[in-house]
Amino acid sequence: MKAETRDRIQAFLMEFVGQLTTVSYSLEELEQAYPFHSLFFRGEALKAFKQQRSIVTRMGMKLYPTLAEMIALDQYTDVHRNYRIQGTLDAAKVETIEGIVDELRRGLREPNHEKEIDAIIKAESRARQDVITVADLYIGDYQPGPFFAEIKSPRPNLDICAESKKAMLLFIALELEEGHDPQAFLGFPYNPFLTRGQYKHWATFKVMDLEKQVLIGPEFWDTLGGEGAYQELMEILERVKEATGWE
Repeated sequence: MKAETRDRIQAFLMEFVGQLTTVSYSLEELEQAYPFHSLFFRGEALKAFKQQRSIVTRMGMKLYPTLAEMIALDQYTDVHRNYRIQGTLDAAKVETIEGIVDELRRGLREPNHEKEIDAIIKAESRARQDVITVADLYIGDYQPGPFFAEIKSPRPNLDICAESKKAMLLFIALELEEGHDPQAFLGFPYNPFLTRGQYKHWATFKVMDLEKQVLIGPEFWDTLGGEGAYQELMEILERVKEATGWE
């Protein structure tokens, strides 16, 4: 990772932490707002509970996508967050994608990347349909082909998994029509199960081909920034923790 990239990441993390730690909550107001939670979280613990909810929300909305963009920009130039991809597809391909997602949700088929793409390629009709899909992170100059990532928490619910799957398959179908070799993934910024082999979450397994369509924890960051990107990111986190007095 370039020195300037490391500096930008550290500055961003320092700012992000500073913005969150300046928020304060009245214990009386929290007890009124969360009367049932106050049975289990007393005093400062209730404040920490509220703070945790706010932090986790902002991490998902801003922290992970911004870090992903910064790390990708260390290697590539055509990098965008919340990137809108639109075009037209054979209506049969759109119907096939919707059918695949529906059958996965209902447990009528097993996730299989190759079979899914093969079914989409073979679907043909005489009608065309406008489609739009939005990437949490898009890298146009990624090799071997354009890169599309849905960045979610590692325990997504079934609806999120299904929406991500549809977005990924629509992107792949659009890029295949352009003669590209698209790369589409559901990316998890961290892994609470520690290793890929230990990863267990029913909704992900039900909808996603874990080996071909999911990047978990360190491999997500290394895919964006090259081998060692995750380790460098962890080293930056340690410096930020020391600077902000977390330790």
